[in-house]
Amino acid sequence: MKENMNRKLIIIFAAIAVVVGIGCFFAGKLIADNKYKAERDYNIELMKSEFMNIADMSEPIYVTGHRSPDMDTIGSAFGYAYLLNQLGYNAKPVILSDINNETKCVLEKAGLATPELLPDASGLNIVLVDHSELSQSAEGLTNAHVVAVIDHHAVGTVTTSTAPVYVSKPLGSAATVVWMRYRDFGLKPDAPTAMAMAGSIMSDTKNLLADTSTYADKEALDDLCKIAGITDRDAFYQDMFTASISYEGMSDEDIYFCDYKEYESGNTTYSIACINAYDEEKAADLTARIKEIMPAAKTKAGVDMAFVMITALHDDVSFTWLFTADEVSDAVLAEGFENTAVFEDGVYKLPEAVSRKSGVAPIIKDVLESYPQE
Repeated sequence: MKENMNRKLIIIFAAIAVVVGIGCFFAGKLIADNKYKAERDYNIELMKSEFMNIADMSEPIYVTGHRSPDMDTIGSAFGYAYLLNQLGYNAKPVILSDINNETKCVLEKAGLATPELLPDASGLNIVLVDHSELSQSAEGLTNAHVVAVIDHHAVGTVTTSTAPVYVSKPLGSAATVVWMRYRDFGLKPDAPTAMAMAGSIMSDTKNLLADTSTYADKEALDDLCKIAGITDRDAFYQDMFTASISYEGMSDEDIYFCDYKEYESGNTTYSIACINAYDEEKAADLTARIKEIMPAAKTKAGVDMAFVMITALHDDVSFTWLFTADEVSDAVLAEGFENTAVFEDGVYKLPEAVSRKSGVAPIIKDVLESYPQE
């Protein structure tokens, strides 16, 4: 009898202990969640202080990448606009010209509509992503209110009358910089936005194969793929890559301008167009076609010099070819790449794929700045 009573008491006390333990667990979790929420809300208010004295933030904010938008510029625009909306602002991504086939592929997968075209930025609140060069940006930017610059390139020529939020990091993708801003605020993008941002990182880092890829890009891509529900990243990237080299429905001039940026060094304006190819045979075909239309395209753009880089980077294929529109531009490549490239059939051939951002633009800039200025 006594043993039965003891067993019952043990069972009762054990049950009470379990209930108390569960209650303490959930109470502790609730306290931790509330503490996290309070810390996050405080952090958000703290970080929002950076916008207080820039412009009238009750007005719409237009988030734009550069002209001839690539995937990184579009995904970064979607990402930063969504972040601003989570912070209570009225923000929307916009474009400055038509998007390319790779970007169309990613937006279709994400279920996102192509952003509206922004014809003129005059008088508007503007956020610049993936660039800070005036020559690459919106018409009327000098009369706009530049609220923020989120970039991963060298400091450009955009100037502002008040100090903007300026975040530039030497990472593989501007979308990675945007992802780090989400972490600053303790927030996350929704699935479609995360997919666009993941596509941006894959595009700019060639699925993390490019030499510009960093640990931050890998971590950002892993996190964004989880949010977006991308379970087979390689298959996702393969679809992007196939779209990027198809150029379906595009004229040679469209191909030339589809990933095109303008720069200025000293008294010289110049452009660098990026084109993707699958292999050397396709690169040779594209080179011949683009050389035909380059003189007219250079005149149309109104730049002093024009350069083209054709790059292949996938599996065991890796190379970059460089060529120009005229002898003066060619002399710049000859000086800048005489020790790293082989000159053959009017093309400077690099044995490994390089990026425009770190492997071509800085070298051209250095050569141009070494020339005597009038």
